[in-house]
Amino acid sequence: MNLLELNILKKILSIDGGGIRGILPAAILAHLEKRLQIEKGDEQLRIADCFDLLSGTSAGGILTCLYLVPQPKGDGTTRPKYSATQIFDLYCELGPVLFRRPLSYFIRSGAGLLRSRYSEDALYAFAKKLIGDSYISEVMKDCLITAYDLSSRKAVLFSRYATTKYGDMANYKLCDVVRATTAAPSYFIPARIFAKDNSSRHLVDGGVYAGNPAMCSLVEAIKIWPGEPVSNFWMLSVGTGKAIRPYHFKNTKNFGYIHWLHPILDILMSSVSETVDYQMQQIFSISGVPQNYIRIEPPMLTADIRIDNASIKNIHKLESAAQNFIDHNSPLYDSLCKSLSDI
Repeated sequence: MNLLELNILKKILSIDGGGIRGILPAAILAHLEKRLQIEKGDEQLRIADCFDLLSGTSAGGILTCLYLVPQPKGDGTTRPKYSATQIFDLYCELGPVLFRRPLSYFIRSGAGLLRSRYSEDALYAFAKKLIGDSYISEVMKDCLITAYDLSSRKAVLFSRYATTKYGDMANYKLCDVVRATTAAPSYFIPARIFAKDNSSRHLVDGGVYAGNPAMCSLVEAIKIWPGEPVSNFWMLSVGTGKAIRPYHFKNTKNFGYIHWLHPILDILMSSVSETVDYQMQQIFSISGVPQNYIRIEPPMLTADIRIDNASIKNIHKLESAAQNFIDHNSPLYDSLCKSLSDI
């Protein structure tokens, strides 16, 4: 591919959902940002500078909002508020606060049987503190963040592009978008949020249909840039950890409702993500540009697959898994930096 061809590519970043496992993509992208800063000789370069469209579900939705939240400068311009390293540190701090159940709440919720397992207050306070009152119309680049409307029974795709078409009825505060995209059923209560025109929605985590939002991201890109062939898109899709945990017949044959609660979430997350990955590979391959789609799914090694295990011990294991991936994939980072070096 020559330089002219490279320059016309629309670059897309897609980040999976996965609760505390969002530490993995946060670490991987923090390292990518550092490599690009060195490549460009610019310490102020940010992930948002490197892509034309950023997208995410749940954990990926949090990261997307943080990469894109604007910070006004004295000259009237705006820049991304946080570096990817700052965002990684913030995500590691968030986990133990978010997935914490004080004894009083544990009793009141009946250990998660009578209401959601965790209170949404910590997440909303976190988002409000870091993001403030910025609206999705103000983000640094085009974006796509998933949620699902329980009342209308329809997928909801928050985007800056939607605000240009539908105005205030599609314009939501980023802190509310974070609350909505992370409202995983049984983990947190559904989110009721209000658009700028004061219309409301009743939402849960977009992971119920798009744990891996890569396909949604490609469709959004086609909407934003109509007429562009798939060959003019380049996508980096980052997962929240590959867990290879077999479920043997001798065990599953005796599974009842309670036994299936944790395994079914693991199986659904993995299978849906793998299916989307397969579809994306085929689309880019058929379009003659298989090299324009890169999927990163780091092994979790000894880390717990549960999306709510935010113990200090498990966070360290997730950090180690991310560092192991970084240390053993220098050629991949070289290739990514080369692809993204025309910013």
